[in-house]
Amino acid sequence: MASKDEIWAVAQALADAGERPTLAAVRKGVGGGSFTTISEAMAEWRARQEQPKATIDPAPERIGSQAAELAASLWAQASALAHEKLQAERAALETARQELEQERAEAAELADSLASDLDQARTEIQALEARLAELIGTIEEQRQEIERRRQETTEARESAAELRGQVEALQRVIAEWQPRKHAGAGRGEK
Repeated sequence: MASKDEIWAVAQALADAGERPTLAAVRKGVGGGSFTTISEAMAEWRARQEQPKATIDPAPERIGSQAAELAASLWAQASALAHEKLQAERAALETARQELEQERAEAAELADSLASDLDQARTEIQALEARLAELIGTIEEQRQEIERRRQETTEARESAAELRGQVEALQRVIAEWQPRKHAGAGRGEK
């Protein structure tokens, strides 16, 4: 998992290269990671980038004391107005940033959820493929067993037909032998 500093470094490198540091681009740059973690680090990085670096210049010293007082008074009023405007803009920006961050968090959560669902679906598919292979193996074994039994049945029928033929031949021999036996007994043979 990438650290916040690594995420910031990749984001800064993308920005310095003139590219937009999107969540996907930063994730690719750090070599993977959770969209939620990257999104949180990127929100902090963007907030740091957006902080104004305004400084208030002091009034020039060469102006006379009255001009200095007037200038200082005007400068104070202008600074106060600018500060109020800046605070209002910061508040509006912060509200917009929070809304955007909420949307990013939801999008990252959805992406993580979809990735998890995809992983689960892949696992289920693998399990089903393994079960299918097992069932195909069982079916093949049963097919071979049926074929073996068909062969045994065919052989048994052939043996039965052969035995029937032998029985019929024996019956004919017996039938021929019995009338001779009876015929000889009638002539006085014992």
